[in-house]
Amino acid sequence: MHQLAVKLQKMEIHVQKCQHCFSNKLKNILFRESGEPDRVFIQCHDCQRFVASYTISPMGYYHHGKGFESFLRGVHRTGEFMSGRRVQRIFHERKVQEEAAFEDVLEKLRIRDEKREQKKKKDAETDSEHNG
Repeated sequence: MHQLAVKLQKMEIHVQKCQHCFSNKLKNILFRESGEPDRVFIQCHDCQRFVASYTISPMGYYHHGKGFESFLRGVHRTGEFMSGRRVQRIFHERKVQEEAAFEDVLEKLRIRDEKREQKKKKDAETDSEHNG
């Protein structure tokens, strides 16, 4: 049981890169079609090739800085009816959650990168000791 809990707590963070030229300069292309879920296509900015696509679940899209009206249009596209107060509450909660989640992911990414850098330094020191 304890091993399962540990596995559930493990998190992976990846910075997406182009599988063709390995660039991390990517463009998100949001595609909306009536009656279909929103989709995001990822294109490499450097080589212009297709990298990935994602289908966004209903109420799954939050665009930081776009404001309540943009969020409301997303709610409308889901076809779900909600009171104005409920939608405002959901928007505010989502905004706060997404900002916190973004900061958390950036911190985890920073820690991951620091560990990689420390490992590189340690490996380089070990190599120089063995070769020196």
